[in-house]
Amino acid sequence: MVRANIYDRLSQRREAAEAAARQQAEEARRAADCAMESAPPPSVLPLNAEQNALHIAGLNLQMPESFAFRDIDTTLEFAGCHVQFSVRRRNAPEGLELRDAVELFTRKLRERHTDMTVVRQAEAILAGHSAISLDYQFSAGQERRHGRAVCTIIVSADGNGRQWLNMSTVIDPDKSQLANWLIEFDAMLAGMTA
Repeated sequence: MVRANIYDRLSQRREAAEAAARQQAEEARRAADCAMESAPPPSVLPLNAEQNALHIAGLNLQMPESFAFRDIDTTLEFAGCHVQFSVRRRNAPEGLELRDAVELFTRKLRERHTDMTVVRQAEAILAGHSAISLDYQFSAGQERRHGRAVCTIIVSADGNGRQWLNMSTVIDPDKSQLANWLIEFDAMLAGMTA
């Protein structure tokens, strides 16, 4: 009987471990799909463009009622690392579909970051509204960056207009401390309340 050399045996073990990991990931995806199908639909949260507040470090700053935000850009600290977080709100003209709006958003990203690559685009839910989640990568100088944007179009609370809402984050994917940030980001968006 001829015994395979050590490199062949190590390669076989690695391939078996990879196959088991793929099977486990596929089973987890199927279980998540089943759970999503049986879960009740999320409640739809209204958007009131003139009701704004910032809740930071336990302090609540209520904005005057006539004040409506357009852009919020902030730096968060997560696991000792800096993370960019942005929120954008714009009027969305009648007839503008979500997919077309995301295409325009992607085009504007490419204007800012010419080497930007879309990694994944998927249907999502934001505040109970149909949304699109977009993962992308680009370079900032010599460093890589990974961004995730969740975009939706919401009819305002008074029913008089449509609003484009985009919440996004950008991280340095090479920092191991940020390995769970995108999971936390998604959980943060899922926990939005009105």
